[in-house]
Amino acid sequence: MSDHQDISKDEALAAEYVLRLLDADAEQAFEARLQAEPELRAHVQFWEAELATLATDIPEETPSPSVRAKLVAELSGEDAKPKRGWAWGWLTFPALAVVAIAAFLAFSPMLRGPAFDPTLHATLISQDGALHIEAGYAPDGNLFKVIPEQGSPATGRDFELWVIGAEAQVPVSLGVIPADRESLFEITPEIAALINGGTLAVSDEPEGGSPTGAPTGAILAIDEFFDADLFQAG
Repeated sequence: MSDHQDISKDEALAAEYVLRLLDADAEQAFEARLQAEPELRAHVQFWEAELATLATDIPEETPSPSVRAKLVAELSGEDAKPKRGWAWGWLTFPALAVVAIAAFLAFSPMLRGPAFDPTLHATLISQDGALHIEAGYAPDGNLFKVIPEQGSPATGRDFELWVIGAEAQVPVSLGVIPADRESLFEITPEIAALINGGTLAVSDEPEGGSPTGAPTGAILAIDEFFDADLFQAG
């Protein structure tokens, strides 16, 4: 994750939620949205995985009772609550981030989502090499991750991903993908069933995606899903 990577408002809210930085009202409103918005749940799972990996190198130390009591009091809201927007600060000040991450991992009872561990992978590269997209699928949580390596759509156009099942041979949209940042989202079990033995493709579409539910623009690149372990080994 780049230190200068732009994140959306919902991604920032998810980071604050994971670090327990939202006040009670904001947390309750956020959790209500989680029930109805799979993309928001994916943001939470993404930040939990990202923050957990940052904490793996922190040496294990048992805090004194006074330090532990103070941290627990602050995290439970018994002390002065952190100001909204503090999560933006941890992106700039790593030392504060490590403190917050360590406190979260040590004292929070929940780590709601699994780390992203893909079992299937696809690489989309156009014939001219101008477009390069990496994608992975993790069945634990039906999570799909897209990493744009190179290439951007023309003005007024978007890249849209499609999965094509081995038997149906009918493209099913995974949605429009941002070309300037990684994205992690949850897919339905029906779409997940198409991935094993299926094919991934990316098309050039009008802004907002295909208006018909099928590719309308040029198919820019295509690749079959294969074992992610083979990709990592290579």
